[in-house]
Amino acid sequence: MGLFLLGLFGFLARHPLKLVYQDLRKGKRYPRTELALKVGGAYLALALVGFLLTALTAKGPFLLPLLLAVPLGVYMLWADTSNRSRDLFPEIAAALAMASLAPAGVLAGGLEPGIALGSFLALAIRDIAALYYARTQVLRARSRNPKHYPAHLALWTFSLLALLLQGQGLLPAPTTLALFLLAFYGSVALLRPPVEARIIGWTQMGFGLLVVLATALGYTLEGLPTALLGMPLLHRFLGWTLVGLAFLAGLYLLLRKEINRPARLLLGLYDLNALLGLLYLAFLWKPLPHPLLALIGVVLLHLLLKKPHPWPGIGFLLLGFLLLWH
Repeated sequence: MGLFLLGLFGFLARHPLKLVYQDLRKGKRYPRTELALKVGGAYLALALVGFLLTALTAKGPFLLPLLLAVPLGVYMLWADTSNRSRDLFPEIAAALAMASLAPAGVLAGGLEPGIALGSFLALAIRDIAALYYARTQVLRARSRNPKHYPAHLALWTFSLLALLLQGQGLLPAPTTLALFLLAFYGSVALLRPPVEARIIGWTQMGFGLLVVLATALGYTLEGLPTALLGMPLLHRFLGWTLVGLAFLAGLYLLLRKEINRPARLLLGLYDLNALLGLLYLAFLWKPLPHPLLALIGVVLLHLLLKKPHPWPGIGFLLLGFLLLWH
Protein backbone atom coordinates (compact mmCIF):
# COMPACT_ATOMS: atom_id res chain seq x y z
CA MET A 1 0.00 0.00 0.00
CA GLY A 2 2.83 2.37 0.80
CA LEU A 3 4.54 1.81 -2.54
CA PHE A 4 1.18 2.15 -4.28
CA LEU A 5 0.70 5.61 -2.73
CA LEU A 6 4.29 6.57 -3.50
CA GLY A 7 4.06 5.55 -7.15
CA LEU A 8 0.57 6.85 -7.85
CA PHE A 9 0.81 10.28 -6.25
CA GLY A 10 4.45 10.74 -7.23
CA PHE A 11 3.37 10.26 -10.83
CA LEU A 12 0.31 12.51 -10.49
CA ALA A 13 2.42 15.30 -8.99
CA ARG A 14 4.44 15.52 -12.18
CA HIS A 15 1.92 17.50 -14.25
CA PRO A 16 0.91 20.27 -11.79
CA LEU A 17 4.55 20.82 -10.75
CA LYS A 18 5.50 21.02 -14.42
CA LEU A 19 2.96 23.85 -14.86
CA VAL A 20 4.38 25.67 -11.82
CA TYR A 21 7.91 25.34 -13.17
CA GLN A 22 6.96 26.62 -16.63
CA ASP A 23 5.06 29.62 -15.22
CA LEU A 24 7.81 30.62 -12.79
CA ARG A 25 10.46 30.23 -15.46
CA LYS A 26 8.57 32.86 -17.47
CA GLY A 27 8.47 35.10 -14.40
CA LYS A 28 4.66 35.02 -14.28
CA ARG A 29 2.03 33.77 -11.82
CA TYR A 30 -1.37 32.86 -13.21
CA PRO A 31 -4.42 31.62 -11.27
CA ARG A 32 -3.49 28.14 -12.45
CA THR A 33 -0.03 28.55 -10.91
CA GLU A 34 -1.37 28.77 -7.37
CA LEU A 35 -3.83 25.94 -7.94
CA ALA A 36 -1.18 23.72 -9.52
CA LEU A 37 1.18 24.44 -6.60
CA LYS A 38 -1.45 23.40 -4.05
CA VAL A 39 -2.46 20.27 -5.96
CA GLY A 40 1.14 19.28 -6.63
CA GLY A 41 2.02 19.84 -2.98
CA ALA A 42 -0.91 17.68 -1.85
CA TYR A 43 0.17 14.91 -4.21
CA LEU A 44 3.76 15.08 -2.93
CA ALA A 45 2.52 14.94 0.66
CA LEU A 46 0.53 11.77 -0.12
CA ALA A 47 3.56 10.28 -1.89
CA LEU A 48 5.63 11.05 1.23
CA VAL A 49 3.01 9.29 3.37
CA GLY A 50 3.39 6.27 1.13
CA PHE A 51 7.18 6.35 1.44
CA LEU A 52 7.02 6.59 5.23
CA LEU A 53 4.48 3.77 5.39
CA THR A 54 6.76 1.60 3.30
CA ALA A 55 9.82 2.47 5.40
CA LEU A 56 7.98 1.59 8.62
CA THR A 57 6.63 -1.75 7.40
CA ALA A 58 9.27 -3.05 4.94
CA LYS A 59 11.01 -6.33 5.74
CA GLY A 60 13.82 -5.84 3.24
CA PRO A 61 15.98 -3.28 1.38
CA PHE A 62 13.20 -1.73 -0.72
CA LEU A 63 15.20 1.47 -1.34
CA LEU A 64 17.77 -0.14 -3.65
CA PRO A 65 15.53 -0.48 -6.77
CA LEU A 66 14.14 3.02 -6.22
CA LEU A 67 17.63 4.53 -5.96
CA LEU A 68 18.72 2.75 -9.14
CA ALA A 69 15.70 4.28 -10.89
CA VAL A 70 16.52 7.85 -9.81
CA PRO A 71 18.62 8.67 -12.94
CA LEU A 72 15.75 7.49 -15.12
CA GLY A 73 13.33 9.67 -13.17
CA VAL A 74 15.60 12.70 -13.47
CA TYR A 75 15.91 12.20 -17.22
CA MET A 76 12.13 11.83 -17.48
CA LEU A 77 11.56 15.08 -15.55
CA TRP A 78 14.08 16.92 -17.73
CA ALA A 79 12.32 15.71 -20.87
CA ASP A 80 8.96 16.66 -19.38
CA THR A 81 9.98 20.22 -18.60
CA SER A 82 11.49 20.46 -22.08
CA ASN A 83 8.21 19.31 -23.66
CA ARG A 84 9.88 16.15 -24.93
CA SER A 85 8.10 13.65 -22.70
CA ARG A 86 6.37 12.06 -25.73
CA ASP A 87 9.67 11.11 -27.34
CA LEU A 88 10.48 7.41 -27.35
CA PHE A 89 13.40 7.34 -24.91
CA PRO A 90 11.78 9.54 -22.23
CA GLU A 91 8.72 7.27 -22.40
CA ILE A 92 10.93 4.20 -21.98
CA ALA A 93 12.71 5.88 -19.05
CA ALA A 94 9.37 6.70 -17.41
CA ALA A 95 8.11 3.12 -17.85
CA LEU A 96 11.30 1.61 -16.39
CA ALA A 97 11.27 4.06 -13.48
CA MET A 98 7.71 3.06 -12.61
CA ALA A 99 8.61 -0.62 -13.07
CA SER A 100 11.14 -0.25 -10.23
CA LEU A 101 8.21 -0.25 -7.80
CA ALA A 102 7.70 -3.97 -8.47
CA PRO A 103 11.09 -5.17 -7.18
CA ALA A 104 10.83 -2.62 -4.37
CA GLY A 105 7.58 -4.28 -3.30
CA VAL A 106 9.08 -7.76 -3.56
CA LEU A 107 12.07 -6.79 -1.40
CA ALA A 108 9.84 -4.91 1.04
CA GLY A 109 7.89 -8.15 1.49
CA GLY A 110 11.08 -9.93 2.53
CA LEU A 111 11.33 -12.09 -0.60
CA GLU A 112 14.42 -13.16 -2.50
CA PRO A 113 16.39 -10.78 -4.77
CA GLY A 114 15.93 -13.22 -7.67
CA ILE A 115 12.16 -12.78 -7.53
CA ALA A 116 12.61 -9.01 -7.33
CA LEU A 117 14.78 -9.08 -10.45
CA GLY A 118 12.25 -11.29 -12.25
CA SER A 119 9.38 -8.92 -11.44
CA PHE A 120 11.34 -5.99 -12.86
CA LEU A 121 12.42 -7.87 -15.99
CA ALA A 122 8.83 -8.94 -16.71
CA LEU A 123 7.59 -5.35 -16.63
CA ALA A 124 10.63 -3.88 -18.38
CA ILE A 125 10.43 -6.30 -21.32
CA ARG A 126 6.69 -5.82 -21.65
CA ASP A 127 6.92 -2.00 -21.40
CA ILE A 128 9.61 -1.54 -24.04
CA ALA A 129 7.96 -3.90 -26.54
CA ALA A 130 4.53 -2.35 -25.93
CA LEU A 131 5.83 1.22 -26.36
CA TYR A 132 7.13 0.53 -29.85
CA TYR A 133 3.85 -1.15 -30.76
CA ALA A 134 1.59 1.51 -29.19
CA ARG A 135 3.47 4.42 -30.77
CA THR A 136 3.15 2.81 -34.21
CA GLN A 137 -0.57 2.18 -33.71
CA VAL A 138 -1.24 5.73 -32.49
CA LEU A 139 0.52 7.16 -35.55
CA ARG A 140 -1.60 4.90 -37.76
CA ALA A 141 -4.74 6.09 -35.96
CA ARG A 142 -3.71 9.67 -36.82
CA SER A 143 -3.63 8.77 -40.53
CA ARG A 144 0.15 8.74 -40.72
CA ASN A 145 2.17 5.99 -42.34
CA PRO A 146 4.86 4.84 -39.90
CA LYS A 147 7.18 1.91 -40.57
CA HIS A 148 5.89 -1.30 -39.05
CA TYR A 149 9.09 -3.32 -38.79
CA PRO A 150 10.45 -1.60 -35.60
CA ALA A 151 7.27 -2.62 -33.74
CA HIS A 152 7.39 -6.20 -35.09
CA LEU A 153 11.09 -6.42 -34.28
CA ALA A 154 10.60 -5.12 -30.72
CA LEU A 155 7.65 -7.42 -30.00
CA TRP A 156 9.37 -10.63 -31.09
CA THR A 157 12.92 -9.76 -30.01
CA PHE A 158 11.86 -9.08 -26.44
CA SER A 159 9.68 -12.20 -26.41
CA LEU A 160 12.72 -14.25 -27.40
CA LEU A 161 14.73 -12.41 -24.74
CA ALA A 162 12.11 -13.48 -22.19
CA LEU A 163 12.49 -17.08 -23.36
CA LEU A 164 16.25 -16.82 -22.89
CA LEU A 165 15.81 -15.33 -19.40
CA GLN A 166 13.36 -18.11 -18.55
CA GLY A 167 16.02 -20.64 -19.49
CA GLN A 168 18.39 -18.92 -17.04
CA GLY A 169 15.77 -19.14 -14.29
CA LEU A 170 15.15 -15.38 -14.18
CA LEU A 171 11.55 -15.42 -15.44
CA PRO A 172 8.70 -17.89 -14.86
CA ALA A 173 7.25 -19.70 -17.86
CA PRO A 174 3.78 -18.05 -17.76
CA THR A 175 5.42 -14.65 -18.19
CA THR A 176 7.11 -15.77 -21.39
CA LEU A 177 3.82 -17.20 -22.67
CA ALA A 178 2.03 -13.89 -21.97
CA LEU A 179 4.73 -11.94 -23.81
CA PHE A 180 4.49 -14.23 -26.84
CA LEU A 181 0.72 -13.70 -26.82
CA LEU A 182 1.36 -9.96 -26.77
CA ALA A 183 3.75 -10.28 -29.72
CA PHE A 184 1.28 -12.39 -31.71
CA TYR A 185 -1.62 -10.00 -31.00
CA GLY A 186 0.50 -6.97 -31.86
CA SER A 187 1.70 -8.44 -35.14
CA VAL A 188 -1.83 -9.32 -36.21
CA ALA A 189 -3.18 -5.91 -35.13
CA LEU A 190 -0.52 -4.13 -37.20
CA LEU A 191 -1.79 -5.95 -40.29
CA ARG A 192 -5.36 -4.83 -39.67
CA PRO A 193 -6.89 -1.35 -40.15
CA PRO A 194 -5.95 1.17 -37.41
CA VAL A 195 -8.20 1.65 -34.38
CA GLU A 196 -8.85 4.58 -32.05
CA ALA A 197 -6.16 5.59 -29.58
CA ARG A 198 -8.38 4.84 -26.59
CA ILE A 199 -8.84 1.25 -27.79
CA ILE A 200 -5.07 0.91 -28.08
CA GLY A 201 -4.72 2.21 -24.53
CA TRP A 202 -7.30 -0.15 -23.05
CA THR A 203 -5.90 -3.21 -24.82
CA GLN A 204 -2.38 -2.36 -23.65
CA MET A 205 -3.65 -1.99 -20.07
CA GLY A 206 -5.24 -5.40 -20.45
CA PHE A 207 -1.99 -6.98 -21.66
CA GLY A 208 -0.10 -5.24 -18.86
CA LEU A 209 -2.45 -6.84 -16.34
CA LEU A 210 -2.06 -10.18 -18.11
CA VAL A 211 1.75 -10.04 -17.80
CA VAL A 212 1.51 -9.12 -14.11
CA LEU A 213 -0.93 -11.94 -13.37
CA ALA A 214 1.09 -14.42 -15.43
CA THR A 215 4.25 -13.53 -13.50
CA ALA A 216 2.44 -13.85 -10.17
CA LEU A 217 0.96 -17.15 -11.33
CA GLY A 218 4.39 -18.44 -12.28
CA TYR A 219 5.87 -17.67 -8.88
CA THR A 220 2.78 -19.08 -7.15
CA LEU A 221 3.13 -22.38 -9.01
CA GLU A 222 6.79 -22.40 -7.92
CA GLY A 223 5.61 -22.40 -4.30
CA LEU A 224 5.47 -18.70 -3.43
CA PRO A 225 2.44 -17.95 -1.19
CA THR A 226 0.99 -15.03 -3.17
CA ALA A 227 -2.47 -13.48 -3.03
CA LEU A 228 -3.40 -15.50 -6.12
CA LEU A 229 -4.07 -18.45 -3.83
CA GLY A 230 -7.35 -16.73 -2.94
CA MET A 231 -8.39 -16.45 -6.61
CA PRO A 232 -10.49 -19.67 -6.74
CA LEU A 233 -12.67 -18.48 -3.84
CA LEU A 234 -13.05 -15.03 -5.43
CA HIS A 235 -13.95 -16.65 -8.75
CA ARG A 236 -16.73 -18.73 -7.20
CA PHE A 237 -18.14 -15.78 -5.24
CA LEU A 238 -18.02 -13.42 -8.21
CA GLY A 239 -19.46 -16.09 -10.51
CA TRP A 240 -22.63 -16.54 -8.46
CA THR A 241 -23.13 -12.78 -8.30
CA LEU A 242 -22.70 -12.42 -12.05
CA VAL A 243 -25.25 -15.15 -12.79
CA GLY A 244 -28.02 -12.99 -11.42
CA LEU A 245 -26.68 -9.82 -13.01
CA ALA A 246 -26.57 -11.52 -16.43
CA PHE A 247 -30.31 -12.23 -16.39
CA LEU A 248 -31.13 -8.75 -15.10
CA ALA A 249 -28.91 -7.09 -17.72
CA GLY A 250 -30.38 -9.27 -20.48
CA LEU A 251 -33.96 -8.33 -19.62
CA TYR A 252 -32.97 -4.68 -19.23
CA LEU A 253 -31.36 -4.54 -22.68
CA LEU A 254 -34.32 -6.29 -24.28
CA LEU A 255 -36.56 -3.53 -22.93
CA ARG A 256 -34.22 -0.55 -23.46
CA LYS A 257 -33.10 -1.54 -26.96
CA GLU A 258 -29.74 0.23 -26.49
CA ILE A 259 -26.41 -0.50 -24.85
CA ASN A 260 -25.48 2.05 -22.17
CA ARG A 261 -22.30 2.60 -20.20
CA PRO A 262 -23.28 0.46 -17.16
CA ALA A 263 -23.81 -2.53 -19.44
CA ARG A 264 -20.36 -2.08 -20.96
CA LEU A 265 -18.81 -1.71 -17.51
CA LEU A 266 -20.59 -4.88 -16.43
CA LEU A 267 -18.97 -6.66 -19.36
CA GLY A 268 -15.60 -5.93 -17.76
CA LEU A 269 -16.64 -7.92 -14.67
CA TYR A 270 -17.43 -10.93 -16.85
CA ASP A 271 -14.02 -10.58 -18.50
CA LEU A 272 -12.45 -10.55 -15.03
CA ASN A 273 -14.49 -13.59 -14.01
CA ALA A 274 -13.34 -15.52 -17.08
CA LEU A 275 -9.72 -14.58 -16.34
CA LEU A 276 -10.10 -15.75 -12.74
CA GLY A 277 -11.55 -19.00 -14.07
CA LEU A 278 -8.49 -19.58 -16.23
CA LEU A 279 -6.28 -18.94 -13.19
CA TYR A 280 -8.45 -21.45 -11.32
CA LEU A 281 -7.72 -24.05 -14.01
CA ALA A 282 -4.01 -23.24 -13.86
CA PHE A 283 -3.93 -24.02 -10.13
CA LEU A 284 -5.94 -27.24 -10.27
CA TRP A 285 -4.82 -28.58 -13.68
CA LYS A 286 -8.22 -30.25 -14.08
CA PRO A 287 -10.63 -29.80 -17.04
CA LEU A 288 -13.43 -28.25 -14.96
CA PRO A 289 -16.41 -27.17 -17.11
CA HIS A 290 -17.43 -23.98 -15.31
CA PRO A 291 -14.42 -21.76 -16.18
CA LEU A 292 -14.60 -22.93 -19.79
CA LEU A 293 -18.33 -22.20 -19.96
CA ALA A 294 -17.71 -18.72 -18.53
CA LEU A 295 -15.05 -18.11 -21.19
CA ILE A 296 -17.35 -19.30 -24.00
CA GLY A 297 -20.16 -17.11 -22.69
CA VAL A 298 -17.95 -14.02 -22.52
CA VAL A 299 -16.73 -14.54 -26.08
CA LEU A 300 -20.33 -14.89 -27.29
CA LEU A 301 -21.34 -11.77 -25.38
CA HIS A 302 -18.55 -9.71 -26.95
CA LEU A 303 -19.70 -10.82 -30.40
CA LEU A 304 -23.42 -10.22 -29.79
CA LEU A 305 -22.91 -6.76 -28.26
CA LYS A 306 -21.81 -5.62 -31.71
CA LYS A 307 -25.12 -6.75 -33.20
CA PRO A 308 -28.36 -4.71 -33.31
CA HIS A 309 -31.28 -5.19 -30.93
CA PRO A 310 -32.25 -7.73 -29.55
CA TRP A 311 -28.92 -9.58 -29.77
CA PRO A 312 -27.11 -7.76 -26.90
CA GLY A 313 -29.91 -8.71 -24.49
CA ILE A 314 -29.91 -12.28 -25.81
CA GLY A 315 -26.13 -12.36 -25.31
CA PHE A 316 -26.46 -11.56 -21.59
CA LEU A 317 -29.23 -14.15 -21.21
CA LEU A 318 -27.13 -16.83 -22.94
CA LEU A 319 -24.20 -15.96 -20.68
CA GLY A 320 -26.45 -16.28 -17.62
CA PHE A 321 -27.63 -19.75 -18.72
CA LEU A 322 -24.06 -20.90 -19.42
CA LEU A 323 -22.89 -19.72 -15.99
CA LEU A 324 -25.91 -21.35 -14.33
CA TRP A 325 -25.49 -24.63 -16.24
CA HIS A 326 -22.62 -25.88 -14.07
